[in-house]
Amino acid sequence: MPVTHNIKIKHISEDDFRALDYKVMELIFSIHKDMGRFWNENIYQNELAFRCRDIGFTEIATEIPIKVSFEDFQKFYYIDLLINNGVIYELKTAKQLTGEHKNQTLNYLFLMGLHYGKLVNLRPQSVDYSFVSTNITTKKRYEFSIDDREWKQLDSDSLWLKQLIIDLLNEWGVFLDTDLFLDAIMHFRGGENNVAKSIEVVNNQRDALGTQKVHLLNLKTAFRISSMTKDDIYYEQHLYRFIRYTPLKAIQWINFNRDKIVFKTISR
Repeated sequence: MPVTHNIKIKHISEDDFRALDYKVMELIFSIHKDMGRFWNENIYQNELAFRCRDIGFTEIATEIPIKVSFEDFQKFYYIDLLINNGVIYELKTAKQLTGEHKNQTLNYLFLMGLHYGKLVNLRPQSVDYSFVSTNITTKKRYEFSIDDREWKQLDSDSLWLKQLIIDLLNEWGVFLDTDLFLDAIMHFRGGENNVAKSIEVVNNQRDALGTQKVHLLNLKTAFRISSMTKDDIYYEQHLYRFIRYTPLKAIQWINFNRDKIVFKTISR
């Protein structure tokens, strides 16, 4: 199975989620008031689990592992708290909530096939929180399109990369964290040290400016994975600017734009 966990999922309505969340947030506010704001995430996580059980929630699980696999590759994710087998709570102790936190929670919802979650930050003086929800079903995640009109099969490595991504999409679906795909690529290329390598950077006068690590398929071809849903043209322009200062002949760019996957070759 490509995505596995040990939870029997229960889908709930938005009204039921709101009712559940009202009770849980009361507990979170009381924890913040009683314990203060300087504890680690796992301390808050365990205390919230205890208090949820005290008020009658019977299905409370913490640090739920999700395994994503393909052939001999596997990666684990861990959900902070799952209540009633249907709502994810991610507890943070950060300066502020960011888009990265939201994307992490969405990734968990997609992997679990759930629709409702909540991000909670207990580090600020007042509890900060954000709803995270999606109407994307598991079935919908396997309905995607591929645009490869501007992709060039420059070498056998490029052919391998494209086929691997397509195989992973068929196995895992779309909308997921792109780092998952990057980790799989590095695994099948023998590890990060075989992929992330330093290349020379020179200016227009061919003066050496230093070195920078990039993800390489071979000495002349790099690859880039992104998840741009807007401003992709701007992103592409900067890839062209980037390649001019390197000895690379091409960058094989793969962009995950929701359910549209674009394969594009950036060359000199």
